[in-house]
Amino acid sequence: MLKRLYAPALLVATMACGSSHGTPASPTTTTASSARPISLKITGPDAIAPGQAVSFAATAAMSDGTTQDYTRKVRWDAYPSSVMTITQDTGNATAQAPGDVTITVTIMGIVTPSFGQAQITRTVLLPNTYRLTGKALESGLPVQGAAIAVLSGVGAGLSTATDGTGLYRLYGVDGAIQIKFSKPGYDDIVKTFTAAQNDVLDFPEAHQTAAIPSLAGPYMLTLTADPSCPTTPPSKYFAALPDDFRQPRSYAASVTQDGPAMSVTLTGPSIMPQENHFTGRIKPDTIEFQIGSGYFGYGLDDGVAEQVSPTQWFVFGGYVPGQRSGGVIRARLDGVLELYAPDPGNPYPSPYTLTAQCYAPNNQVTLTPVSQLSPRRGR
Repeated sequence: MLKRLYAPALLVATMACGSSHGTPASPTTTTASSARPISLKITGPDAIAPGQAVSFAATAAMSDGTTQDYTRKVRWDAYPSSVMTITQDTGNATAQAPGDVTITVTIMGIVTPSFGQAQITRTVLLPNTYRLTGKALESGLPVQGAAIAVLSGVGAGLSTATDGTGLYRLYGVDGAIQIKFSKPGYDDIVKTFTAAQNDVLDFPEAHQTAAIPSLAGPYMLTLTADPSCPTTPPSKYFAALPDDFRQPRSYAASVTQDGPAMSVTLTGPSIMPQENHFTGRIKPDTIEFQIGSGYFGYGLDDGVAEQVSPTQWFVFGGYVPGQRSGGVIRARLDGVLELYAPDPGNPYPSPYTLTAQCYAPNNQVTLTPVSQLSPRRGR
């Protein structure tokens, strides 16, 4: 029994005393193998020409305060590949064409983006040329699909189209140039500019050739469900839209206007105050509205909301392109008609649950000026 107790006691004493030189043991010392990456950084050339082969490196900041080369411990990606291609395991890349490219490194298996991922953006350009960007705007609203072209100077012949935010990008200009904005239904704009660096040139004065009509005033909005709305449950989670909500529904509405920008507000005791309005825009060939955010099935903020009973809400929303004829705006609603009920057990993302829905492209929305309503159609 004494021998069994003596050996552990001797071992404890030895651990307490440390080495024969009296240096205490340090069991809490962090070894290099236990350090983990806490952030990543990408380094590489700034100026890159089409056809040029370049290399990028990834450096990880470690939890022990050191840094490590992670170039071959990450996955490399470049987007779009039409501007640059990159090998996923080495960071060696080849520029393909002028443009902006986003280079991403990812440590596989680490899900926290700030720890396991990093990005940089590079611009590929012909030597001694620059990138020119800017926005085309009409009364502060983006003009999508406008042509932006270089008429003269270095880069003559280059052209591009503005995106949904009105943004354009041209790659390969230098010195004195002429830039043209054009789009059917809008007056052309030509500007002279000197490109001496990557720079910005906006077209904030874009305007329609024809006079913008005045549409402000009181209206009656009529909503009619798409005849193709299913009569059987479209999902195991909710039912088909009941017949009552397939019939035309009318709402008093007020339209305000600021140039091409419009705002429609529905009024009435059953309309929810926070979900009672949507915006629109007058374009040369159409009038467009957006009701709600475009995300459906998440609650009353999917669009305009009406409380149809103490325990039921009707919601409609979507993209609404239309035309004006004789003062009446007739439009197609590509979106949803929904019914919600209270759901106290589901506070996130909303305290409501979807009970019925029709998602269809040809719901109809009509805005009729009150002045054109016959007395029997008034609400």
